[in-house]
This record gives sequence, structure tokens and C-alpha cells, in this order.
Amino acid sequence: MATALENLKERLSGPRLRAPGTIQSYLETAERFLTWLGDGKEPTDSDFRRYFIYRRENNISERTLRKEFFHLKKLALANSWPWSFTTEDTPFSEEEPVAPALMPDDIEKLIKAQHLLLKSDRFFLAVSTTWGCRREELARIKKRDYDTESILIRTAKHGRRVRHLIPDVLKPIFEAYRPKQHTPTALSIMFHRICRKAGVKLEKGYSFHGIRRTLRTLLEWRLAENRLPLSLVADYQGWSKTTKGIAYGGAPMLGVYAHPEVLSSDPFANDRLIYPVHPFLPFWEAATSKKRARKGSEGSGGPGQSSK
Repeated sequence: MATALENLKERLSGPRLRAPGTIQSYLETAERFLTWLGDGKEPTDSDFRRYFIYRRENNISERTLRKEFFHLKKLALANSWPWSFTTEDTPFSEEEPVAPALMPDDIEKLIKAQHLLLKSDRFFLAVSTTWGCRREELARIKKRDYDTESILIRTAKHGRRVRHLIPDVLKPIFEAYRPKQHTPTALSIMFHRICRKAGVKLEKGYSFHGIRRTLRTLLEWRLAENRLPLSLVADYQGWSKTTKGIAYGGAPMLGVYAHPEVLSSDPFANDRLIYPVHPFLPFWEAATSKKRARKGSEGSGGPGQSSK
């Protein structure tokens, strides 16, 4: 098994760059299959077919089987095993993709509970609700990526790196925490912990990525209300130019042809347009002002008490 997995890892490691999480997903699928296969033997077409039957009998969705189909194809090619399946054999799901979003009221609860959170939880919640980062992007943040004024977001999914202004209300949170190494799985556990402390019920699909979807939806409405181009969302979240072109123009090259930099030489022009209409920054303003008021009350000995 070890040799087969090493061959797969080597094939995935170059020349095309893949995210560590993507490689790990391939390796987990391969290890699961090889454990099921047993005996260290070379798999046949029949073995692959029986494995897909086994997975279906365990109520694995067609969407997951489709992903595993391509993972196992890569495993077979990496080890020079026969793979006779064609495109027509690829599992296909009739179900619409599910992409849950958090309700705005729940996001408000998370932010208002920030005084109950660990410094790390508060930091990643602030980054998530301000810029809508994916888990992989949160995991990439290092202390050298930000200073007192701005932060660099290393976007995933072949997007562009984006440097953002840090809103004044969040600067104390950034100053108080030095990012440590977190895996995407650890960040999912962190998100669940934040929800529990805030009293937010964990609905199916609730995650940091759910915040990203909610932020995009609300920002598009706010931008439309203020007669600003919706495509600002794509630049703000660091989408690739082709993804931006498809989403807001209907063709990949429209995103390539667009050059927002000709409108302003200010590298933070997008932030200056979006922060005034941002749906969640007012929640941070309210939450931190209450925290300051609470500290002031404690420092003065409480209502009706002397501070001496």
C-alpha cells in the first residue's frame, strides 16, 4: 500500500501545483480503496467495479462517487494499473449541488459573542466575515501576511492574491493574535466551537464557506442598491479573471479583458467602495463598542461605585 500511495503522491506533486488539501483528499480515497482491496494485490477492472458497488451499498452519494472515480483513475495511472473505464462510465448525480449559506441573523450572533471566544477563534471569525475566506485560505494566513494596516489573502481555486485594508474596528483583534498552523479540518472544528459558544444551532452545511456565500449574496444586493458594479465582489474575494467573466459577463474572456486598475491607482479602491456597504462590519462595531463599555464599567468599579 505504501508504495502505491507514494506513487500517487509523486504524480500529484508536479508539474501542476495542487493545494495540500487536494492531495490529501486523493490520498484518503486511495487508502480507503486499498484497505478494502487488501492483500497488496494489483486491482483489476472487476475490483474497481465491486468497490463502487460496495460504496453505493453504504449510501455514498453519486457526487462523492464521481469524485472518487477520478481519484482512483489517478491512482491506477500512477501505478501503471489497467484502467479501462471511459467518460461514459463516470458516475453522474441528478441532484442539484447543495451550497448552504448561513442566515445573516446567525452571523450576527457569532460576531456579538466575540467576547466569549478565544483569540484565535475571534481572529478567524473576523477574517471570515470581512473577506469571506475559504478554510484553505484561512489556513494559509501567517503573521508576516499582515501588519497594522493591511493583510494579504492567498486565495485558493486558482484565484488572485489580494491585499486588503484592515478595518479600524478589527485592528485590536489582529494585534492580539499571532496565527499558528491550522489545518482545514482544525478550522472546521473551530467553527463548530464558535457556534456552540454563540448559541447558534449547527444546521447542515454550516461552515466558514457558508459565511462566504452569505457575504457574496448580501454584497451583491448592497452594491446594486448603491448603483455599484456587482463584479466588485469578484475582485474583492480574489476570483480568477475567467471565473469573474463567466459569473458577471457570461464569457470567460470578459473577465480577462476587464481592467479595473485603470479606474484608480489606489490599491485599496475596492475596499473603500465595499466597506461602507459591508453587511457585517456594523456588527463588529456594535460588538466591540459593548466590549469597551463593559471594560469601562469594570474599571470604574461598576455602576454607582467609585473607581478608587
